[in-house]
Amino acid sequence: MRKSYLLLLKKQNGMAMLIVALNMFMIIGFTALVVDVGGLYLEKSMLQKALDAAVLGGAQELKSSDEDAVNEAIKLAAKNGITITENEVTTGTDFIEIKKTVTKELTFARILGFNQTDINATARAEIKGALMKGDGVIPVGLEKIDYKKGASYALNDKPGEGNSGNYGYLAIDGNGANILGEGIKYGTKNAVEAGKEVNTEPGQNWGKVEEGFEFRIEEDKKNNSKCSLYETADNTCKRVVIVPLIETWDVNGKSDVIVVGFAAFWIESISKHETKGKFIEIVRGGSFGPGENFGIYGVKLVN
Repeated sequence: MRKSYLLLLKKQNGMAMLIVALNMFMIIGFTALVVDVGGLYLEKSMLQKALDAAVLGGAQELKSSDEDAVNEAIKLAAKNGITITENEVTTGTDFIEIKKTVTKELTFARILGFNQTDINATARAEIKGALMKGDGVIPVGLEKIDYKKGASYALNDKPGEGNSGNYGYLAIDGNGANILGEGIKYGTKNAVEAGKEVNTEPGQNWGKVEEGFEFRIEEDKKNNSKCSLYETADNTCKRVVIVPLIETWDVNGKSDVIVVGFAAFWIESISKHETKGKFIEIVRGGSFGPGENFGIYGVKLVN
């Protein structure tokens, strides 16, 4: 009887060791999966963020050219440690998209026979909408009817051409030639919203106006040579300014005018009492919504 009990106990000990061994194998397997899955999640997150940044940056160049958009996306991805080729980038009139697959070497999962796996990510950015609220605009308003992309235009009226004392200037930050000139130099401090009224700033005020525009041109000469040409200028240029478009200048003296939208304007030249340039298309940040677009586009990530 005692002998049979000892034999049974030995058999049970053997089974316990087998169960422990099997459990250890399962624990090691689960640990391997947890560690590698965590690594894959981190890798996927890093890849997605890099692609998102790349398409957002590339979209900023879509209005310049598809080539510029692709090159900018590739450059930004490289800064984040991701190599992108031209074949992985697709562009259209209003979008840029990147599809990327990277191979991730596994660590502990090799125990289970899995050496590597692919990680896929896609990022797409579109440019759309109309700028509804502009910050850093200049206090110079143009009538909506005058907007035409690429057309040469005088940004302000010359002496004798103004309407009831108004030459195209707005009192966005306040009244006076000094405030007007500072707004032209650096952009206004107060934001302007489409559909709202702003005050006009009567008078030619040419000295401060000229000083403001000359400042912008000189800054680009020092820091951004591409801004000297309309074909290569973009939203990084000081001489590309945001101007409020208004319904009409048919007002008398100091009055209110309604802002109906915003346009980008490239400053070409400054002569006596006149600033000339062209309307240009750009991409920039800001508050965008549905409405008539006048050449300023916002960027949005699309899932």
